[in-house]
Amino acid sequence: MSQRSTLILLLLLVSLFGACGPDTIFLRLDTPAQHVKNGHSLLSYGKIEAANKEFLRAATLDDKYVPAYVGIALVQGHQGNPDQGFLTLEQAKTITMTPEEKATLNEGYRQLAELKQKRLN
Repeated sequence: MSQRSTLILLLLLVSLFGACGPDTIFLRLDTPAQHVKNGHSLLSYGKIEAANKEFLRAATLDDKYVPAYVGIALVQGHQGNPDQGFLTLEQAKTITMTPEEKATLNEGYRQLAELKQKRLN
């Protein structure tokens, strides 16, 4: 086998094995924003406990990171306890400072109310 053929075969094998990964691959940056992003992705797939771990890690990294608490509240809603989620949002309201944080908090209230309504129907 020629050197060129060996190189092409090697590249094909690397490409093949590189393409055979898990369905969901998350970038593992240890920042609150990345953990919140991962948490929302997991929530969208119905992976509630895994999402909860991501949101809790975000809150551990920055105990004033409002999006982490919004995520935790949404997890509580998905777990069937939206009232606890609303309490979590009320606590997050005390640390909300910026317009972006207020918008995130308001979106959390909206989504949690929607979850609660679905449970009532």
